[in-house]
Amino acid sequence: MHDGGGSVPAFPDVMAVLRRSTAAAHTRLESALELLSPDLSVSRYRDVLMRMHGYYDALEPRLDEMLTGAGSPLPDWPSRRKVPLLRHDLRLLGVDDAALAARPRPRVPTVDDIAAAMGVLYVFEGATLGGRFIVRHVVTTAVPPAATAFFGSYGDEVGRRWSQVRQAIRAATAGEAARVEACAGAAAALFGALEAEFAR
Repeated sequence: MHDGGGSVPAFPDVMAVLRRSTAAAHTRLESALELLSPDLSVSRYRDVLMRMHGYYDALEPRLDEMLTGAGSPLPDWPSRRKVPLLRHDLRLLGVDDAALAARPRPRVPTVDDIAAAMGVLYVFEGATLGGRFIVRHVVTTAVPPAATAFFGSYGDEVGRRWSQVRQAIRAATAGEAARVEACAGAAAALFGALEAEFAR
C-alpha cells in the first residue's frame, strides 16, 4: 500500500478480520437459534428474545458511554438501541419488565475502550441484516406479526445504516493493529457467549 509519501506495511481491513474471526461462531449461532425452523413456536421465539434482551441490556449502557457525545464515530448511536424494541416485542408476548429484571444477568465481554465497543456493535448491528429474513419467516408462524420490532428494526434503511456502521468501525480502528485486534476479540467473545447461551 502506498500513500504517496513512501510505502507502508499492508494493513488488513478490519471488516475482513471481523468476518474471518467470527464466521464459524456466527454460523453455529444461527443454527442454535432455530428461528428459521418451520416449526418455530411462540414459546421458542419468546425465549430467544428474553435471552437476547439480557445481552443487549447488559452491553448497551457500555456502548452509551463509548458512543454518545462529541467525537463519537457513530453519532446516531442513540437511535440504534435495541432494548426498547426487545421490551416492546416481549410485552406483546406476555413478558413484562419486572420478569426481565428478575432474570440472571449474562456474562458479557468487557468493553473498556472504543475498539471493543465497535466489536460489540459489529455483532449487534450485523444482526439487523439477518433480521429481515427472520421477520419474513416469523410472520408465517403463530408469532404475532407485531412482535417483530427487534428483528425488523430499520426496515428499508437497514442497508444504509449497516454501511454507516462499517465506516464507523473502520474509522475507529484505522491504522492501529491493536485496535483491530481488540475489536475482533470483543466481537468473537460476544459471539462465543451467545453461542454458549443458546447451546444450552
